[in-house]
Amino acid sequence: MEYDFEISRGAYHVVDALQEAGFESYIVGGAIRDLLLKRKPKDFDISTSATPEEVRQVFGRRKARIIGKRFRLTHVTVGGELFEVSTFRKAPSVHAGDKHDEKFQKMPENLIVSDNDYGTAREDAFRRDFTANALFYDPVHKVLIDHTGMGIKDIENKVVRAIGDPKLRFEEDPVRMLRALKLVAQFDFSLESSTENALFGALPLLKHASAGRLSLELEKVLKSSSCDRHFEVFFDYGLLSFFLPVLAENWGSASRKRAIDLLYERNCRVDAGIYRDSISLALAAIVLPFAAAELGYEPDKVWKKRDELVDEVLYKWVGKIFSPQTLMVKVREAAIKIMLMQGLMEQAQDQDVPGLMRHKSYAHGRELLMIRHLSLGENISSLEQKFPAGCDPREFHLYAPARPKKRHPDKKFRSKPFHKRGKRPEIPPDFSE
Repeated sequence: MEYDFEISRGAYHVVDALQEAGFESYIVGGAIRDLLLKRKPKDFDISTSATPEEVRQVFGRRKARIIGKRFRLTHVTVGGELFEVSTFRKAPSVHAGDKHDEKFQKMPENLIVSDNDYGTAREDAFRRDFTANALFYDPVHKVLIDHTGMGIKDIENKVVRAIGDPKLRFEEDPVRMLRALKLVAQFDFSLESSTENALFGALPLLKHASAGRLSLELEKVLKSSSCDRHFEVFFDYGLLSFFLPVLAENWGSASRKRAIDLLYERNCRVDAGIYRDSISLALAAIVLPFAAAELGYEPDKVWKKRDELVDEVLYKWVGKIFSPQTLMVKVREAAIKIMLMQGLMEQAQDQDVPGLMRHKSYAHGRELLMIRHLSLGENISSLEQKFPAGCDPREFHLYAPARPKKRHPDKKFRSKPFHKRGKRPEIPPDFSE
């Protein structure tokens, strides 16, 4: 089938270069699904018959870097864009049940622990998770290939259908359950009946999934502009109890409802292009209502001052809500700073604003302040005037005097090494003779 999709120049260049080198190459996965849904893809993944080593030979070591262990692929940089280039795979021959180690004996028999058995494009399509993600597009010849015969139809009908036996697919990789429900949440898809039944039975297998991959999926959910809907779908299907059990336990609480309201406002502003899709901001929006409730504050009011108790409660709830998943330290710390900014901003006088604008968390803190008041149905025009957005740090001197630079007390006594002074160090005499 011939399609003329608009793709990035870098993606076209990568596919074209691999084809010129004699390798079969396509744009695959979610990008094609997004294009068929009339959405703009966030990235373009490429699959090819070339091995990672051959891809690196085509683009050179400076532009191509091989990564991964369970699933080896190549990161190719072209024109400032990064593309993931994978080699066609076939159904893996190494499963957890093939191991004699006690650790693997406790895992599902068909759990994939290595996925580096190379195959053809057709074999690669049939080893993927869902028909909607198994389309191959050749931008050079403008050809769309649907090896399963159901991919295009399922996208048009908004159906999530597992390729092959859905029970086996979820046992091979429990993370696929998350991906299935992400399609339901993000694109309003529905699960095909056999896929849905298999998912309900496979939920306990999520504990066997890689911790690193689950954490990465959590970051993708928080970055999404439909993360409120993601958590609601995860709860409706029972997956949230295995993914974020504390959030599931508190699903009926006022704090959870308040958190979803904040996420909804945040997502509306992300979709409207008013603010970017910050992970730390989404994390702060979820945690803030729980922390404020424990400290005894109403939803529209936060701590008047920072003390050890506030810090302790914030750290506790960040750890509780997102356990057992592991968040990046910088994301967690940024979220806590955003929440601490709320008390400062709520009570700031006009003369305090220039000082707050110096803070690295000012932009995120300002955004959380806006969505907090929007979720209460308030008009934020006065807040927007009081706290200006988009201030360039280089222009802070227009608002407040610059801070003096700190100098090391012993700096004047430091000396440069010999090689920076332009002198050669003297060679001591050899007394060994």
